[in-house]
Amino acid sequence: MEQHCIIGENTLLSKGLQNYLEIQRKAEVNLLSTKELKSLESGVFRNIQYVWIDVMQEIDSLLKLSQRILRQQAKTKVFVFGEFRDAQTIKAIFKTGIVGYFLPNCGIKQIKEAIVKAGSGNTYLDPQLAKIFVQDLLQSNTSQEAKHNLTKREKQILQLIVEEHTTQEIANKLFISFCTVETHRLHLIQKMGVRNTAGLVREAISSNLLG
Repeated sequence: MEQHCIIGENTLLSKGLQNYLEIQRKAEVNLLSTKELKSLESGVFRNIQYVWIDVMQEIDSLLKLSQRILRQQAKTKVFVFGEFRDAQTIKAIFKTGIVGYFLPNCGIKQIKEAIVKAGSGNTYLDPQLAKIFVQDLLQSNTSQEAKHNLTKREKQILQLIVEEHTTQEIANKLFISFCTVETHRLHLIQKMGVRNTAGLVREAISSNLLG
């Protein structure tokens, strides 16, 4: 049975998420408030597979909490619900090691997709933020771009990867073959010094790379 922990203040979001996990996924769910969390022993997350952090107003508290969880159990998948929409803050949140970030008005469909992606070793960014996030990357300083020396085509493919398009969708959009997209993906992985597609997304986020 899946083991989940929701950290929040018993909001409608927390209750709705708990109902979905318990009823539809038949998971065991613990609901903890941030106050309760402070008094719990250090190994509280040791056997938890998934942690969901409800909206927190203070970014420093959120970053510290994410780091605390992943120090205890590096394999735990941590998802965050937040109202932060600026790219710099979202990058800082992902750098702690979380695997998914949602706006509070996300739906069950997004939560399902995020769990599947996390299970495959990938990260998830709320689609409502993807376009805003990519635009920020497009407008950002290009010094990191020069560092990786990406071609125009590689930037196009990286952007579409960040926007969560499949290989076939990328091929269709750019009028190239499936195999050509996969070849470019491999080149990106090699150039950016990462191991997989999830690493590409993390590096694009942390390095302000054009997509």
